[in-house]
Amino acid sequence: MAEASVIRSKAAKKLGVLATGQVLESEISDDLDEAYNEVFAALSAKNLTNDWSTDAIPDEYIAPVVALTAFARVDEYGVPNDRYQRIAADASRAIPEIRELQESNVYKTPTAVYY
Repeated sequence: MAEASVIRSKAAKKLGVLATGQVLESEISDDLDEAYNEVFAALSAKNLTNDWSTDAIPDEYIAPVVALTAFARVDEYGVPNDRYQRIAADASRAIPEIRELQESNVYKTPTAVYY
């Protein structure tokens, strides 16, 4: 399980506003936290957050949520075109990936066999 701070840091790195060893500015940190809350609310409205909350995100959901969070703020941070393309591609795959993870967690009752 990961905290929202992990999502924030990974999204900042994906956007190119945080290099290894740097500390994230509080204004950017607050903005990315807000972006994460927006992403969580949008996913929640689509019933795609039933396995996790804003405080504890299962590890398998981290990559798609980071992609969606970074994409939510891609216009605000002057992202170069090639980085933008990668973020957009990752974000376009994120919701189908989350849906697949949700479906794979569903227990299917086996068919009863009567003898």
